[in-house]
Amino acid sequence: MLVDALVILIYICLIIFIITLIVLCIKLIGTLSRVDYLVENITRKAESLDAVFELIENTTNRFGMIGNTITGYISGFIGKVFAKKRKNRKFREKENIYE
Repeated sequence: MLVDALVILIYICLIIFIITLIVLCIKLIGTLSRVDYLVENITRKAESLDAVFELIENTTNRFGMIGNTITGYISGFIGKVFAKKRKNRKFREKENIYE
């Protein structure tokens, strides 16, 4: 008699456990659908920002090219100035040798 009561009690606990698992799975499916919606929404927003980031990248690249060009002109100018001074100095030294 006691054994039969324990078996019935175990069956009732298993039924309650199975019902609880079914309810939790249904809630989990609802949660996953909401998470999927959020992920899709965030993906769309990130894709819309890609164009802005590409514009910023192109702008910085162009500023970098302009900066490199200006730096090249300035260094070339400075190199020419020092080259003229070296030429003048060598020319003077040659004149001093011949005098």
